Amino acid sequence: MRKTLKQVRPEDFDVKQLMAAAREGRLYVDERKSIVSKKEVKQEVRAYVARIKVLATPRYCSQVDELWEQILDSDEFMDFLMPGTKAKKCRTFNKYGVMRIIGVLREKGVYEQRSDPMFDALLEKAEKDSPYRRYLGQGLEQRSLLVSLRHIVESLTIW
Repeated sequence: MRKTLKQVRPEDFDVKQLMAAAREGRLYVDERKSIVSKKEVKQEVRAYVARIKVLATPRYCSQVDELWEQILDSDEFMDFLMPGTKAKKCRTFNKYGVMRIIGVLREKGVYEQRSDPMFDALLEKAEKDSPYRRYLGQGLEQRSLLVSLRHIVESLTIW
C-alpha cells in the first residue's frame, strides 16, 4: 500500500486537512533551502567584513578592500565560504569560515591585535557573544587555503 503525500500551500491551508494528514502519516514539510549564488555570497561577505575595516592596521587600511576582493575572486575561497547544505545558522555564507580567515589576517598584521569580543561586537552587532567568535583564533584547517591566503597578503605587502 503506497501512501500519497499532499503538499499544503498557504493559500489553501486547511487545519482539518492538516490534522488529518498528520494522523495518517501523509504530512511532510518541504525544507528545500534556496540556493545562494556566489555573487550573493560575495556581496554578503563584503558587507560583513566592511564592519571591521576600522580595525585594519595603518599598513593595510588602504588595501584591506583589495585584499578581500582577491580572496573573494579565488574559487577555492568561494567554495570554502559557500553555506553548507546543513547550515542552520548563517545560510547566506559560511560565517565560521570568514572568522577563520579574519583570525589568520589578524595574525599576519592586517588587522589590529584587538580582543576577540571587539571583533565579534563589530561583526555581529549583538548584546552578547556569538558562537562565531571562538573561530577567530582557530586558523584555517586546509593547508592550501592557508598558503593561498599568505600569498595574497604577501602580494599586497611588496612595496
